Amino acid sequence: MLPSSSNSHWQCKLPETEINRLQALCQYQILDTVPEAHFDNITRLVAYICQTPIAAISLVDAQRQWYKSKMGFMATEEPCDITFCAYTIRQAELLVIPDTLADERFATNPFVVGDARIRFYAGAPLIAPNGFTLGTLCVLDHVPRELSCEQIQFIRVLADQVVAQLELRRNLKNLKQSIIERQKSEAKLRHHVFHDELTGLPNRALFMKQLKSAILQTKWNADYLFAVLFMDLDRFKVVNDSLGHMVGDQLLIATARRLKACLRPEDMVARLGGDEFVILLDNIKGISDATDVAERIQARLSLPSSLSGHEVFTSISIGIALGTTAYHQPEDLLRDADTAMYRAKVLGKARYEVFDIEMHDSVVKLMQLENDLRRAIERQEFQIYYQPIVLVDTGRITGFEALIRWQHPTRGLLNPVDFISVAEETGAIVPIGYWVLSEACRQLHTWQLEFSAQPLTISVNLSSKQFSQPDLVEQIIHILHSTNLDPRSLKLEITESTIMENAESATAMLLRLRDLGIEIYLDDFGTGYSSLSSLHRFPVDVLKIDRSFINTIQTNHEKPKIVQVIMTLAQNLGMDAIAEGIETVEQRNQLKTLQCRYGQGYLFYQPVDKQTAAAIIAQDRQ
Repeated sequence: MLPSSSNSHWQCKLPETEINRLQALCQYQILDTVPEAHFDNITRLVAYICQTPIAAISLVDAQRQWYKSKMGFMATEEPCDITFCAYTIRQAELLVIPDTLADERFATNPFVVGDARIRFYAGAPLIAPNGFTLGTLCVLDHVPRELSCEQIQFIRVLADQVVAQLELRRNLKNLKQSIIERQKSEAKLRHHVFHDELTGLPNRALFMKQLKSAILQTKWNADYLFAVLFMDLDRFKVVNDSLGHMVGDQLLIATARRLKACLRPEDMVARLGGDEFVILLDNIKGISDATDVAERIQARLSLPSSLSGHEVFTSISIGIALGTTAYHQPEDLLRDADTAMYRAKVLGKARYEVFDIEMHDSVVKLMQLENDLRRAIERQEFQIYYQPIVLVDTGRITGFEALIRWQHPTRGLLNPVDFISVAEETGAIVPIGYWVLSEACRQLHTWQLEFSAQPLTISVNLSSKQFSQPDLVEQIIHILHSTNLDPRSLKLEITESTIMENAESATAMLLRLRDLGIEIYLDDFGTGYSSLSSLHRFPVDVLKIDRSFINTIQTNHEKPKIVQVIMTLAQNLGMDAIAEGIETVEQRNQLKTLQCRYGQGYLFYQPVDKQTAAAIIAQDRQ
């Protein structure tokens, strides 16, 4: 419409609130949009009413006047500092200039004296509900003219219509955006409900939904077969506790990524929680398809992961259950896959097992054992057997190790191997452990009073779960006080793996126990996770040499060398050593040669009840 020329002698200053006005205009998101019929209709109508060849709806930006709708010219925008609309915006009311040459404000305006030859202008401000002027609805002519009152009123009314259309357009756009954002929020919420936050994998809820659908499909399609793989990382807690939760989380994320890489697009992998993952293999031909995937997973997960500067090795135990018509509930199928995974753990980890009915029977027996175990605590069915610890060269008793037995009402006397793992799994090991500790301390105090000539000690095993109890030290102090036992008479046996599960916190706990005067025995030494070089970091007083080194000490030429290394290490660190599982005279003689002072085993004494133990003490003290 108008030439883009400027004149330094003619400029209109915009309002001081210009920044706020521009922000208000920006909210409408209308600049540089395509023509719209609603606005074009208003432009044609105002030109018809005012009988002018030129009309426009203009929106004034920071540097330009942009036309949303126009007729009678070709330009889409003009410099805003020399336009008539700038005055309209400044005064925020209708501006009518009958003859631009006769108005000293505009007589030298480039649009008046230039090629555009504008001689008439009338513009109504487009005032938004917040009071800011967005632009104008204007009419122009090349000849001077007057407008009637009715025409002026129509311009005002139509300007209000433009604002109404702008508001409607903005509200519709905001509504649409609100709907989009709500849909995104709902989608995000749905994803959150059905996906694991850490790994991004489907969670238990989504997996169970998919599993239920697969079970239903077996009901109407006899040829349809699927499988569930229940997986658990081996030794994840050791990694998590020793390297930190951040590395543990990184390992879970890396595991999720590797599992997905082993599957087809139609299969699903989900994280149930912790270090447990589960896979649904859809539409397989047979069990071999499932075992092939299991082998592929184990091969991929056996590769080391580089996590925060650490090279982490892990493995995975997998349980497989086939989805057949025999299943009606997803929980049953998941339970059986879990049972098979547990079986893989028991058989040595880093392997897979396929569920069969014998496993189910085993689980039923296990559940019965769990129930019996809970009742055993209430009915006081546990007993303590005592195995003497002796001087290897003389056989004289220096103390006892307390070993639990369970007098089961129907199965007879059970050794720890028959129930300790179940007690660990159920958490019953904690109250059982405190009972053993209390009874052993009470019994030793009784013997010390009865056989006061030679002091005796008692060593008690602490389970991993019991050792992780935050009030362990306080519980031990209470037991010592209640039994009147000198703390120096109590020895606590802890395995290497228990310490290594969280070496830092374990060391702090052991130091607190040592401050009480309690000695720490490192049980089954040589079979756990620690290295000989790291042993000096732990506050340990005695190494118990595992029976696996003793029972072949005569036949395996390497075993004496290993025992010698352990003995030398203990001596250099100011520790004693106790050899476990001494059963033959030859073994005893070999240990005497290696200068091992203390030992225990069937060659000397078997574990016995407290009455027999008292008789042994009496005989030993003669």
